[in-house]
Amino acid sequence: MPHKKGLRIGLSILSILAALMSMPMVMFSPMMFDAPGSDDNVYTQFLFFSVLAFPVLCLLGAILPWIFRRHPKSIWLYGLSGLAIGLLILAIVLLSVQCGGDFAC
Repeated sequence: MPHKKGLRIGLSILSILAALMSMPMVMFSPMMFDAPGSDDNVYTQFLFFSVLAFPVLCLLGAILPWIFRRHPKSIWLYGLSGLAIGLLILAIVLLSVQCGGDFAC
């Protein structure tokens, strides 16, 4: 299936915008560990690293498909942005279910 250039450009723009819009979230993520006992909570640490990985995965999802554009399956590299969203949602759900939304449980 030939890949349309417009689709690649649109997905790249969305990935870059997601990475840029997540910067305030990344800047304030160390404050998750302000609550007493949150340093030892595995779910808080998972959320923290998911937040840190979000812009990196989004940028990789925007850049790598252009680098490997001659490979027929390179369009699937846009899935890295979806992986970042999935990790973040999973971390938030785990924290809310296991700890009731508290960073220290």
